Amino acid sequence: MEKWIVQYQDICRLLIFIFFFLLLATIEKKYGIWRWADKRSVRWTTHLSLALISKVTIRLIFPFLAVTTAWIAQQKGIGYFNQNPTLWIIEVILSMVFLDLVMYTQHLMMHRIKAFWRVHRVHHMDRHLDVSTGIRFHPIEEMFTMGFKLLAVAFIGAPVIAVFLYEILLNVMTMFVHMNVYIQPRFDKVLRLFMITPNMHRIHHSDYLKETNSNYGFCLSIWDKLFGTYTYRSISGDNKIYIGLEEFRYPQFKTLPNMLLVPFNPRRLKVRHRKRVPSRMKS
Repeated sequence: MEKWIVQYQDICRLLIFIFFFLLLATIEKKYGIWRWADKRSVRWTTHLSLALISKVTIRLIFPFLAVTTAWIAQQKGIGYFNQNPTLWIIEVILSMVFLDLVMYTQHLMMHRIKAFWRVHRVHHMDRHLDVSTGIRFHPIEEMFTMGFKLLAVAFIGAPVIAVFLYEILLNVMTMFVHMNVYIQPRFDKVLRLFMITPNMHRIHHSDYLKETNSNYGFCLSIWDKLFGTYTYRSISGDNKIYIGLEEFRYPQFKTLPNMLLVPFNPRRLKVRHRKRVPSRMKS
């Protein structure tokens, strides 16, 4: 089973990605409550192109990815669980939880370290959220994320199936939390007890600095609550959040070439957040 996963991981992940991307996109087309600022076809073309460049770059840089790393670590007895085996199901669950904590930490670093933020802001430049925002990441960020993930997989000695399942879960959740949908507060409150929701993650994309630097989680909501980075509700109100970065509001930043160049543009290296007072607080 594990050999099969290692051998066919790419095609499996691609097919699962296509299925969930189209499924979530169909749902948000029917139930989306915010009007698209740009044509969906234009957004999809740009964001899918950026994602493709990132995937090709990663393949050129890394000889193998997370699932293969787990397989190699298992064969060589590297990592905690490979040296201290326990019940298989416990290894799978704890490995997936650990990887989610690692991704939370990585996301926190992308915001708190200036050099990383210069790259990560490509994701936050989007002035509108939809399922395609979940694949809008600069190739440099994708490389950093992959390197961080490989170290984590080797350190914990995660089972192959755990890494494979988490990679799929992370990909699906990253698209889900960016959807152009609004979940009713009563249901959203229940979901937030254990997972990230679109309502919760939308706050993270607010142009209000305090809210931007909160809600870093990808899958489990426990990390933000545990480490004090949780914001329950935007100060502007759930339906009035001003999305994006004010300094990148101009149309030219919607193009693929400029998305790729933003981290290297010396005029933009020093990002000035718009420390906006939310409308309902203005005197």
